[in-house]
Amino acid sequence: MTKDGRPSLLNDIRYFYGIDRRHSGYLKDHEDAVAFGRRIAWFLNGEGLSLGAYTALYLLLTPSLEPGAIQITDDGGDWWQRYTNIGVPSDFLTMANASELVMRGTVAALKAIRPDLTSVVDHADAIVRSHRENFRFLIKAKQTRRFLVEISSTISDWPQPSYMFVSLTDRSDGAYFEAAPAPLQFYSDAFDLAGKIKVSDASIKILSHQSLGAQLTALRHGGDFDMQVCEFLPKVAKPIMSKIIRRRA
Repeated sequence: MTKDGRPSLLNDIRYFYGIDRRHSGYLKDHEDAVAFGRRIAWFLNGEGLSLGAYTALYLLLTPSLEPGAIQITDDGGDWWQRYTNIGVPSDFLTMANASELVMRGTVAALKAIRPDLTSVVDHADAIVRSHRENFRFLIKAKQTRRFLVEISSTISDWPQPSYMFVSLTDRSDGAYFEAAPAPLQFYSDAFDLAGKIKVSDASIKILSHQSLGAQLTALRHGGDFDMQVCEFLPKVAKPIMSKIIRRRA
């Protein structure tokens, strides 16, 4: 994060509904759209996309604008967030295709902010829509003489849990293996849990970060992860995965 105004990577998209910023609240009952925003933000983070100094894009869905209209603003409660307004019909909340309108509006807003990266945004939209909760976001990786160890996570539609995955790719022949996925209490918890990777011939240990918040996250998930290499199961193919995600950059 760059409080001094230098470019930051996008890491979050949040949705609000109301007449204006002061008379709005979080969008409710459209968890598929909320998950879409989180997924496309992380995918674009992995692609190195920046919207400016801020890291969080707040999208206000408002009947105060013509449906489909995009209004970029400099409004934000803090340096790390900015609002962009998206016009929606007056009956938006009861429309059967409201979530689809949110997703289209998200793509339109991103293109309006970064018109030079239209193809990147379109690619992200296609990938995220196609793979949904099965798409993996790469959180951390370590290469040893024998293995490429990767920690990735998914983003599910609430209230379904997101998962953290630990995988091994045998560098000698490309064979791919996975441990049993670990359910996450919140979709971004993998950042706290994946502090350090320790590899031996027999085991893979995932140690959480040392901050107080990360340690509390680890406690809620039963502590650090200690897995035996023999417990990893072979998979036919490696799942599609983003480039590495930077929570703070």
